[in-house]
Amino acid sequence: MDFGFLQELGFTKNEVKIYSALLNLGSVTAGRITFESGLHRSRVYEGLNRLLEKGLVSSIKKGNVTLFEATDPEKIVDYLDEEKAKLDAKKKIVEKVLPELREFKKTKPTAEARILQGVEGFKSMRRDVLKYAGKEHLLIGAIAREDEVMPLFFKQWNRERIKRRIKLRFLHKSLARGKPMTKLKLSESRFLPENIINPAVINIYGDRVVNVLWKDDYPLCFMMINKDIAEAYRNYFGILWKSSSN
Repeated sequence: MDFGFLQELGFTKNEVKIYSALLNLGSVTAGRITFESGLHRSRVYEGLNRLLEKGLVSSIKKGNVTLFEATDPEKIVDYLDEEKAKLDAKKKIVEKVLPELREFKKTKPTAEARILQGVEGFKSMRRDVLKYAGKEHLLIGAIAREDEVMPLFFKQWNRERIKRRIKLRFLHKSLARGKPMTKLKLSESRFLPENIINPAVINIYGDRVVNVLWKDDYPLCFMMINKDIAEAYRNYFGILWKSSSN
Protein backbone atom coordinates (compact mmCIF):
# COMPACT_ATOMS: atom_id res chain seq x y z
CA MET A 1 0.00 0.00 0.00
CA ASP A 2 1.17 3.53 -0.76
CA PHE A 3 1.24 5.53 2.46
CA GLY A 4 2.13 8.77 0.69
CA PHE A 5 -1.33 10.17 1.47
CA LEU A 6 -0.18 10.57 5.09
CA GLN A 7 2.27 13.26 4.01
CA GLU A 8 -0.64 15.18 2.52
CA LEU A 9 -2.20 15.04 6.01
CA GLY A 10 0.87 16.68 7.53
CA PHE A 11 3.00 13.67 8.49
CA THR A 12 6.73 13.86 7.87
CA LYS A 13 8.42 11.36 5.57
CA ASN A 14 10.10 9.68 8.55
CA GLU A 15 6.80 9.41 10.43
CA VAL A 16 5.23 7.73 7.40
CA LYS A 17 8.09 5.20 7.18
CA ILE A 18 7.85 4.39 10.89
CA TYR A 19 4.06 4.15 10.95
CA SER A 20 3.89 1.94 7.86
CA ALA A 21 6.64 -0.31 9.31
CA LEU A 22 4.65 -0.73 12.53
CA LEU A 23 1.47 -1.59 10.63
CA ASN A 24 3.41 -4.32 8.80
CA LEU A 25 5.44 -5.62 11.75
CA GLY A 26 3.06 -5.40 14.68
CA SER A 27 4.60 -5.01 18.15
CA VAL A 28 8.37 -4.53 17.76
CA THR A 29 11.39 -2.78 19.25
CA ALA A 30 12.85 0.49 18.03
CA GLY A 31 15.84 -1.49 16.76
CA ARG A 32 13.64 -3.56 14.48
CA ILE A 33 11.96 -0.40 13.17
CA THR A 34 15.40 1.08 12.50
CA PHE A 35 16.38 -1.97 10.49
CA GLU A 36 13.14 -2.13 8.51
CA SER A 37 12.82 1.60 7.79
CA GLY A 38 16.49 2.28 7.02
CA LEU A 39 16.40 5.37 9.21
CA HIS A 40 19.05 6.42 11.70
CA ARG A 41 18.21 5.29 15.25
CA SER A 42 17.90 8.88 16.53
CA ARG A 43 15.45 9.69 13.74
CA VAL A 44 13.38 6.64 14.63
CA TYR A 45 13.06 7.76 18.26
CA GLU A 46 12.17 11.30 17.19
CA GLY A 47 9.46 9.97 14.88
CA LEU A 48 8.15 7.53 17.47
CA ASN A 49 7.81 10.31 20.04
CA ARG A 50 5.81 12.45 17.63
CA LEU A 51 3.56 9.52 16.70
CA LEU A 52 3.04 8.73 20.39
CA GLU A 53 1.96 12.34 20.96
CA LYS A 54 -0.49 12.05 18.08
CA GLY A 55 -1.93 8.85 19.55
CA LEU A 56 -1.04 6.80 16.47
CA VAL A 57 1.52 4.63 18.28
CA SER A 58 1.43 2.98 21.69
CA SER A 59 4.28 1.48 23.72
CA ILE A 60 4.49 -1.25 26.35
CA LYS A 61 7.37 -2.53 28.46
CA LYS A 62 8.18 -6.20 28.69
CA GLY A 63 10.95 -6.56 31.18
CA ASN A 64 13.71 -4.26 30.04
CA VAL A 65 12.43 -4.09 26.47
CA THR A 66 10.10 -1.38 25.10
CA LEU A 67 7.83 -2.49 22.30
CA PHE A 68 6.03 -0.14 19.95
CA GLU A 69 2.82 -0.83 18.08
CA ALA A 70 0.58 1.11 15.71
CA THR A 71 -2.80 1.91 17.22
CA ASP A 72 -6.07 1.38 15.37
CA PRO A 73 -5.95 3.33 12.07
CA GLU A 74 -9.21 4.96 13.21
CA LYS A 75 -6.95 7.08 15.39
CA ILE A 76 -5.89 8.97 12.27
CA VAL A 77 -9.42 10.36 12.03
CA ASP A 78 -9.36 11.21 15.74
CA TYR A 79 -6.04 12.97 15.29
CA LEU A 80 -7.36 15.01 12.36
CA ASP A 81 -10.45 15.95 14.38
CA GLU A 82 -8.21 17.17 17.19
CA GLU A 83 -6.09 19.18 14.77
CA LYS A 84 -9.22 20.72 13.27
CA ALA A 85 -10.44 21.68 16.74
CA LYS A 86 -7.06 23.33 17.44
CA LEU A 87 -7.20 25.21 14.12
CA ASP A 88 -10.78 26.35 14.82
CA ALA A 89 -9.67 27.67 18.21
CA LYS A 90 -6.75 29.53 16.59
CA LYS A 91 -9.09 30.89 13.91
CA LYS A 92 -11.39 32.33 16.60
CA ILE A 93 -8.42 34.05 18.24
CA VAL A 94 -7.41 35.63 14.92
CA GLU A 95 -10.99 36.66 14.08
CA LYS A 96 -11.24 38.36 17.48
CA VAL A 97 -8.17 40.54 16.85
CA LEU A 98 -8.75 41.12 13.10
CA PRO A 99 -10.37 44.57 13.54
CA GLU A 100 -7.40 45.69 15.65
CA LEU A 101 -4.93 44.27 13.11
CA ARG A 102 -6.68 46.12 10.28
CA GLU A 103 -6.52 49.40 12.19
CA PHE A 104 -2.86 48.79 12.96
CA LYS A 105 -2.15 48.21 9.25
CA LYS A 106 -3.87 51.48 8.36
CA THR A 107 -1.49 53.42 10.57
CA LYS A 108 1.58 52.05 8.78
CA PRO A 109 2.57 53.72 5.51
CA THR A 110 3.06 51.39 2.58
CA ALA A 111 4.63 52.08 -0.77
CA GLU A 112 5.74 50.25 -3.86
CA ALA A 113 8.62 51.16 -6.15
CA ARG A 114 9.35 50.06 -9.70
CA ILE A 115 12.04 50.76 -12.26
CA LEU A 116 11.08 50.80 -15.95
CA GLN A 117 13.97 51.00 -18.38
CA GLY A 118 14.26 52.18 -21.96
CA VAL A 119 11.62 53.05 -24.51
CA GLU A 120 9.57 49.92 -23.77
CA GLY A 121 9.61 50.72 -20.05
CA PHE A 122 8.46 54.26 -20.84
CA LYS A 123 5.63 52.90 -22.99
CA SER A 124 4.54 50.69 -20.06
CA MET A 125 4.39 53.78 -17.87
CA ARG A 126 2.31 55.65 -20.43
CA ARG A 127 -0.12 52.72 -20.67
CA ASP A 128 -0.28 52.81 -16.87
CA VAL A 129 -1.40 56.43 -17.12
CA LEU A 130 -4.43 55.35 -19.16
CA LYS A 131 -5.39 52.89 -16.41
CA TYR A 132 -4.82 54.95 -13.29
CA ALA A 133 -4.75 58.66 -14.11
CA GLY A 134 -8.47 59.26 -13.67
CA LYS A 135 -9.21 62.69 -15.11
CA GLU A 136 -5.82 64.39 -14.96
CA HIS A 137 -2.12 63.74 -15.54
CA LEU A 138 0.39 66.32 -14.29
CA LEU A 139 3.95 66.76 -15.53
CA ILE A 140 6.73 68.91 -14.07
CA GLY A 141 9.80 69.72 -16.13
CA ALA A 142 8.41 68.24 -19.36
CA ILE A 143 10.79 68.44 -22.32
CA ALA A 144 8.20 67.74 -25.06
CA ARG A 145 10.09 65.11 -27.01
CA GLU A 146 8.41 61.74 -26.60
CA ASP A 147 6.47 62.44 -29.80
CA GLU A 148 9.88 62.62 -31.51
CA VAL A 149 11.40 59.51 -29.89
CA MET A 150 8.34 57.26 -30.30
CA PRO A 151 6.02 59.05 -32.78
CA LEU A 152 3.73 56.15 -33.71
CA PHE A 153 3.21 55.01 -30.13
CA PHE A 154 2.65 58.57 -28.91
CA LYS A 155 0.05 59.23 -31.61
CA GLN A 156 -1.91 56.11 -30.64
CA TRP A 157 -1.52 56.78 -26.91
CA ASN A 158 -2.60 60.41 -27.21
CA ARG A 159 -5.66 59.41 -29.22
CA GLU A 160 -6.66 56.95 -26.47
CA ARG A 161 -5.97 59.58 -23.78
CA ILE A 162 -8.32 62.04 -25.45
CA LYS A 163 -10.93 59.32 -25.86
CA ARG A 164 -10.77 58.68 -22.11
CA ARG A 165 -10.93 62.42 -21.37
CA ILE A 166 -7.66 62.49 -19.44
CA LYS A 167 -6.46 66.09 -19.27
CA LEU A 168 -2.75 66.88 -19.36
CA ARG A 169 -1.31 69.80 -17.45
CA PHE A 170 2.30 70.49 -18.37
CA LEU A 171 4.87 72.52 -16.54
CA HIS A 172 7.39 72.51 -19.38
CA LYS A 173 11.02 73.41 -19.22
CA SER A 174 11.53 76.72 -21.02
CA LEU A 175 13.37 74.97 -23.89
CA ALA A 176 10.08 73.29 -24.89
CA ARG A 177 8.48 76.54 -26.07
CA GLY A 178 7.09 76.26 -29.56
CA LYS A 179 7.10 72.45 -29.70
CA PRO A 180 3.94 70.60 -30.87
CA MET A 181 3.48 68.85 -27.52
CA THR A 182 2.87 72.20 -25.81
CA LYS A 183 -0.35 72.56 -27.84
CA LEU A 184 -2.03 69.17 -27.53
CA LYS A 185 -5.78 68.78 -27.44
CA LEU A 186 -7.25 68.50 -23.93
CA SER A 187 -4.09 69.88 -22.37
CA GLU A 188 -2.80 73.04 -20.78
CA SER A 189 0.82 74.17 -20.77
CA ARG A 190 2.83 76.58 -18.69
CA PHE A 191 6.57 77.11 -18.57
CA LEU A 192 8.98 76.98 -15.70
CA PRO A 193 11.47 79.82 -15.19
CA GLU A 194 14.74 79.30 -17.02
CA ASN A 195 16.66 79.13 -13.74
CA ILE A 196 14.77 76.00 -12.64
CA ILE A 197 16.92 73.11 -13.78
CA ASN A 198 15.81 69.55 -13.11
CA PRO A 199 17.22 66.62 -15.12
CA ALA A 200 14.09 64.52 -14.49
CA VAL A 201 10.52 64.86 -15.74
CA ILE A 202 8.06 64.27 -12.90
CA ASN A 203 4.79 62.55 -13.81
CA ILE A 204 1.93 62.60 -11.29
CA TYR A 205 -1.22 60.55 -11.83
CA GLY A 206 -3.54 58.49 -9.63
CA ASP A 207 -1.49 57.26 -6.67
CA ARG A 208 1.71 57.30 -8.71
CA VAL A 209 4.73 59.57 -9.05
CA VAL A 210 7.15 58.71 -11.85
CA ASN A 211 10.50 60.41 -12.28
CA VAL A 212 11.73 60.00 -15.85
CA LEU A 213 15.40 60.63 -16.52
CA TRP A 214 16.24 61.07 -20.21
CA LYS A 215 19.73 60.30 -21.50
CA ASP A 216 19.62 61.26 -25.16
CA ASP A 217 16.77 59.05 -26.49
CA TYR A 218 16.92 56.58 -23.58
CA PRO A 219 14.38 57.10 -20.77
CA LEU A 220 14.73 55.60 -17.29
CA CYS A 221 11.59 55.64 -15.13
CA PHE A 222 11.46 55.46 -11.33
CA MET A 223 7.87 54.83 -10.21
CA MET A 224 6.63 55.31 -6.64
CA ILE A 225 3.14 54.09 -5.74
CA ASN A 226 1.73 55.77 -2.64
CA LYS A 227 -1.38 57.94 -2.32
CA ASP A 228 0.15 60.38 0.19
CA ILE A 229 3.34 60.86 -1.84
CA ALA A 230 1.29 61.51 -4.98
CA GLU A 231 -0.86 64.05 -3.12
CA ALA A 232 2.25 65.84 -1.83
CA TYR A 233 3.58 66.14 -5.37
CA ARG A 234 0.20 67.49 -6.55
CA ASN A 235 0.46 70.23 -3.96
CA TYR A 236 4.01 70.95 -5.15
CA PHE A 237 2.70 71.10 -8.74
CA GLY A 238 -0.02 73.56 -7.68
CA ILE A 239 2.52 75.95 -6.18
CA LEU A 240 4.70 75.84 -9.30
CA TRP A 241 1.67 76.19 -11.59
CA LYS A 242 0.64 79.46 -9.99
CA SER A 243 4.13 80.93 -10.32
CA SER A 244 4.76 79.78 -13.92
CA SER A 245 4.12 81.68 -17.15
CA ASN A 246 1.80 80.82 -20.02
